[in-house]
Amino acid sequence: MRFPLASLFLLCALPAFGQGAPGRWFLDLHWFQPSLSGHYQGTSGGNAFDVDLVNDLGLAKGSTSLGFGVEYQGPRFGLTYSRDAQDYRGSEVMTRDIVINGQTFAANTLVNSSVKAVNNTLNWTIRCLRRPGFWLGLDLGVRATEYHVDATGFNALTEVYATANYKGTLPMPQVGPALGFNALQDRLLIRGFYHGFAYERASYGHAGADLRYFPVAWLGVMAFVDSERSRVPQGALKGNWDATLDRSGAGLGLVARF
Repeated sequence: MRFPLASLFLLCALPAFGQGAPGRWFLDLHWFQPSLSGHYQGTSGGNAFDVDLVNDLGLAKGSTSLGFGVEYQGPRFGLTYSRDAQDYRGSEVMTRDIVINGQTFAANTLVNSSVKAVNNTLNWTIRCLRRPGFWLGLDLGVRATEYHVDATGFNALTEVYATANYKGTLPMPQVGPALGFNALQDRLLIRGFYHGFAYERASYGHAGADLRYFPVAWLGVMAFVDSERSRVPQGALKGNWDATLDRSGAGLGLVARF
């Protein structure tokens, strides 16, 4: 799934330019390498899946590239866009038959796998309640994670090679409460949020918080935590599939404001 991020950013930014009082812009570079676990059993695009990322593939943290974020924070509205990417790798001998995008890897096959996750998040924050040093608001946005999955296997008993590739995007709405605190004459900023929804026994939750400290007025350091959880039990939605996905971790970064 592709969507015009630049157009969506400009559309959401329109209310911010009508706030009257001046706001501030933030630019950040951050490092984030969360853990990744979950399983998928069912079909996608007509191809079968039956695999557990950790128990079957032994998927573990690999490498990560620097992510970035850009924000406008005004007295009544805020707009945030961030992007980051992570790589995960695994190498395991299968103890059972698994299926990735229609390709079966039989038991006793050595499978080398990699997963690349590319995350794009866009949020518009409406500050409903404002007090000196504190605000409470509502986030409205979307988070799209693009997954690239590659697996190669060789079975020494049967001398059979197998390969599988998959690329798909998981878009999730970001709706829920957000809050923030300012202290030490605006040198310390703390923010938190929770986004979630549930439908027909399927559920999604995304929570996070970040702390920013500015030793000088225009440049600071940031630390944050972020956790996502998706659950689709058998029979919860249309289609015969069962899936879970968990991503969580902590990150660090540098942030400039002007």
